[in-house]
Amino acid sequence: MATVMNVNHFSIYLKRNMECTVILPSHIKNDEKLPVLWLYHGGSGDNTAWLYHSPIIEYVDEGRFAAVLPNVQNSCYVNMNIGDKYESYVGKELFNIIMNMFPCFSDKRENNYVSGFSNGGYGCLHIALRYPEKYGTVGAFSAGDKADSEFLNDGSEKSIRRIELYGDGDLHKTEYGITYQADRLIEQKSIKPEIYHACGELDPWIDMNHILRDYFMSHIEYNYVYDEIEQIGHEWKFWREELKRFLEFTGLINN
Repeated sequence: MATVMNVNHFSIYLKRNMECTVILPSHIKNDEKLPVLWLYHGGSGDNTAWLYHSPIIEYVDEGRFAAVLPNVQNSCYVNMNIGDKYESYVGKELFNIIMNMFPCFSDKRENNYVSGFSNGGYGCLHIALRYPEKYGTVGAFSAGDKADSEFLNDGSEKSIRRIELYGDGDLHKTEYGITYQADRLIEQKSIKPEIYHACGELDPWIDMNHILRDYFMSHIEYNYVYDEIEQIGHEWKFWREELKRFLEFTGLINN
């Protein structure tokens, strides 16, 4: 049986104690370097979401890889316009902390996979495009570009939260835009993550996912795969299935 542990640590960027869940396979050989799956929760979840709603423990044992489940509250994994620097924390600081704590983890980009659903799906794309030297492959489920989300500055709680996270302007030409980050890597001729993107046919934000799908399919610089399942929406039934498909896609578990 895999080992599940809670890791408490201090974040320089966030200036407070943080926690994440780490899952290890039951047997680790001497001098072994395990692949690492960074698994992001959604907007209303935390580092236990995947633990309680998916068979990630069984997958870790089956595939002999490690999984790291961060907790970033409802931050969307970004350096907030008004607030904390969650992107810097989860994208690079936590990466370095975990690699120092677990010498059996591989720090090579081709052995580091980042995946998530909903806000975590957007977040894993954002992080991988911001730090392509660290993360080689992305599995983004129900993941539209926040730049394509309709915004009305009407004083509502939703609009106030949006301004706290991203500001009140058009996000397409800012660091928060997924296609902006993707364009930047093309222009800089940088290394690029491999992308597996999926959405349920009945997801209420399917149109945003299609916009992102069409962008990546029109840019041959990216190794991109899209999957869509009929008659299923924005729900755990879909995310559990896509986690399995993503792990099979990467070869972390067998078909």
